[in-house]
This record gives sequence, structure tokens and C-alpha cells, in this order.
Amino acid sequence: MPVKFQKIISSSIRFLPFFILLAGMLLRLVFLESVPGGIHQDEAIVAWNAFAVFNEGIDSAGHRYPVYMADWGDGHSPLYGWLLTPVYILTGGHVAPAFMSRLPQVIVSVFTLWTVYLLMKRLFHRKLALWSLFLLAICPWHIMMSRWGLDVNLAPGFLMFGLYFFIRGLENNRFLLLSALFYGLSLYSYALIWPVVPFILFIQIIYCLYFKKLKINSWSLLSSLLLFLLALPLILFVLVNADIIPEISLPFITIPRMSGYRGSEIALSLPQMWANFRNALSILWHQNQGAPYDILLPWGLFYDIGRIFMVIGTIALTVRLLSEFRKKAFSSIYFLFTQLAGGALSCILVTASPHQINALYIPLVLSQAYGIWFVTNYLYQKRETIGRLVPPLIVAVYLICLFFFQRDYYTRYREIASAYFAEGLEECVDFAREQCTEKGLSVISVEKAAQWPRLLLYTETLPSEYLSSVVYDVPPAPASFKSGDLHINTRINYEALTQNNIYILYFTEMPLFEKDFILTRFYDWCVAVPKN
Repeated sequence: MPVKFQKIISSSIRFLPFFILLAGMLLRLVFLESVPGGIHQDEAIVAWNAFAVFNEGIDSAGHRYPVYMADWGDGHSPLYGWLLTPVYILTGGHVAPAFMSRLPQVIVSVFTLWTVYLLMKRLFHRKLALWSLFLLAICPWHIMMSRWGLDVNLAPGFLMFGLYFFIRGLENNRFLLLSALFYGLSLYSYALIWPVVPFILFIQIIYCLYFKKLKINSWSLLSSLLLFLLALPLILFVLVNADIIPEISLPFITIPRMSGYRGSEIALSLPQMWANFRNALSILWHQNQGAPYDILLPWGLFYDIGRIFMVIGTIALTVRLLSEFRKKAFSSIYFLFTQLAGGALSCILVTASPHQINALYIPLVLSQAYGIWFVTNYLYQKRETIGRLVPPLIVAVYLICLFFFQRDYYTRYREIASAYFAEGLEECVDFAREQCTEKGLSVISVEKAAQWPRLLLYTETLPSEYLSSVVYDVPPAPASFKSGDLHINTRINYEALTQNNIYILYFTEMPLFEKDFILTRFYDWCVAVPKN
């Protein structure tokens, strides 16, 4: 082979991680605003509460700078709202379009890709790091969740950030502060990982102390203090909502009492834990449970080929770890198992849906990478020729899967998700407001399925005007509220249609309005304007 050609190949291999990272970035950014079209109701309440706190410092329940945001009554974690703050600075405090509101999740996801590469390179070697980066970059679950601005989707990335800096901290203790920071922030991404983080940290710290890889010094003590201070507001939040202490309301922070508290959902009995674990195994095996927009069949969470290598990788990892335990040797594999164990803990705590056990997914992808490396390395040792052919063949199979997944994602999935994400509703709200001004009307009645968080978001209703005018149906769901000069009803009384209202309805109800209203359709949603 000519020397020049060898240099080109060598250069390409050197830059391969950046090419994969760039491809992963494009998979998460292309058509971000329109696929999935519209905004999911959970995405909408996160974005509106961030808008509300940014503009007036209160959420939908009137809590000032809360450590946990009010929404459907049981609340949501605030970290995504905090990450939206720079976006609202750029938009001048106005509601951001879907692309901008989803951008924080994309950024965190791309940083997660690179962190996984650096982590696996440090724990093992470059080849395994490349497989890990490649598999996560093209993973159906990770691509789909990266394009959805949901608070819970931040958790897997922040857990990886925390782990990476923990590993760096074993060599340079200063990095333990960053590990504590990211582990602490992860607690504000998703409530289900509240028990997972201390569990992971406990088994990591005990292991490292035993092998004298971690020392009790000023850096480790400062890191512990930082993590405790970050966790303290949430500890108080649990105490408030367990009725142990009263609600805490200060000018700069609120530890709120929620109208609904989900602590009762945590399994405490062994039979329930076992039932939850079986449910999680069913999700991983069948990969078709959950809402239609959670998983795109037949590609599932990791592709079928991915599940095969996950099993191989997990078995190989277990055998190697047990071998190193018997030798009483410090093992980098242990840290993969701590993540798998933390994910497994989340599986037994609740009756899971796909996004609730997302702390398990990146560790499973890393096990998948180990499985591929193990198989290819084994074949290479047995017969070098086969060992050289198998890796590009595996890459080709994954890329074929990616191609067909992308085809289905931008076509079939877009149609499915857009219905659930209420595509067209934003256009309906804008058009209805214009028609109110033109016709001299002041009431908009909206089909209940539109969901009130979307109406708050699309009308840019400030929390002060919402709280001063809201009439509740079943709290915290409003029956009506005011936005500027407009009166918004969050449901339609189909038995008493009036010419004094502009209506926003689902297309299936259009026949009820055809006689007396002019209908303008936006995707599956429609605006009905009185003829007279």
C-alpha cells in the first residue's frame, strides 16, 4: 500500500470520533422543529413554566422560584426550565419556537455522546470507545429522546457527566467537584433517580475506598458538601410533601407542597418490586410498550441486532468482573455495573413506562458495545481474516437499520407523533386570535383534547394574568382563563354553540359547525369562525 494512501487512512481513523459525533449531531438537529410536529403536552407545561418563571418568577401555582414546578398537580423537575433560560434571553422573554425549546435537550445529548466516548476510552481503550460512540449516536431511543424537550430526558446525560468526572477525580481529586455538581444537578432532572444517585455513589465510593483509589481529603469533603447542598432543597421538598414540615416560601426559593404527591407510587413490597422488574424486562424484550410515540417499531429502543450484542456483552462483562473479583483486582468494569445496577433499581421502584427507566439505557448501549468488541476480538484471535471482516459487516448492518429507521421516523412516525403532539394547534391559536381582533370577538373555546398547557404556551399568557383570572375545573386543570383581552375556555359545550365564540376543534367534530361557521383547517385541527 502506498505511503500516501496509508497516511490518508491513518488521518481518517484519527478523526473518526469527530465524524461520528457530527453525524450524531445532524441526526438530532435536522427538521428538529417539525419532527415531531407540534408540542407534546408535557413538553408544553415545561416550556410554559420556564417562560413564567423567567418573566415573573412564579410557576402555574404561584410558587416563587420553586425547586419543583407545578403542572398537573404532582409537578415536574426544574432543570430543563433552567436550561431554557438562555433561550428566553435570546427571544426577549417570548415563547421560543419548537426548535429553540428543544435545543437544550439536543445540546445535552450531543455532549453525552462525547462524554461516553471519553469515558469508555479512559475506562478501557479507544476501540471500545469508538463502538460506544457509534452505537449511541445511531441508537433509536437516544435519537428520539434528543428531539423532545422533556425534563426526564436529561437524566441519562447528567448521570454520564457525573460518572465521567468521578473517574477523572480518582486521578485528580479536583474533578470530584464537577462530579458532585453534575450528580447534584441530575437530581433536578427526574424524581425517579433520587434514590438511584445515592445508591450509585455509595457503591462506587465504597469500592474505590477499598482499593485506595479514593482518599478522604479536602477535595472529597468539599465535593460531598457541594452534593449535599444541591440535594438539600429536594430533601426538604420530600419532607414538606410527606407532611413532616410545612411549606417553605422565601423571596428567592420555594419548597412547595404539591396538590398531588407521587411518593406513594414507589414500590415498597417485594411482590410489587418483582412485578415492576418483570414489567421492565418486558419493555426491554418486546420494545413495543408505551405510547405510540415512545417507540418506533420494528426498530425498538436499540434495534434487534443491538439486543443480541447486549446479552453477549452483559454476560462477558459479568464473567470478567467475577474473575477480577476473585483476583481482588481493581476493575474498570465495575463502574459499568454500577450504572446497570442503578438502572435496575429504577426498574423495581415503579411500574415502568419506557421513559421512566431511561437511566438504564446508556449502560445497556455500553454493554452492547462491549459485546461487539468481545465477539470481534474473539474472532480475530481465532482467525485473523474473519476478525478483520466482521467489524465492517456489523457496521454495515447497523447503518442499514439506521437508514430504514430514519425513513420511518420522518414519515410514519411523524404522522403518528404529530397527532399526539397536536400539530396545527399553534397555527389555530394564532389564527383564532387574529379573527377575534377582526370580528370584534373576545372568547375562544377550545376542544379539551388540546390540553391547557399548550393554550397557555401559545397565547404567551403570563402567570400573573393566568392566576388572577383562572376558573378551575378539577384543580389544577383550568376550565377557563384570560390572556390579555381574550377569554379562553379550555373545553367546548357542543350542546350550546354560539355565534359569540370562535372555536378550535379537532377535525372529527367539523360537521357540527359546517352550517353556521366558516371552517379553516390546520393539519388535524380546525378554527370555526361565526358566519354572522
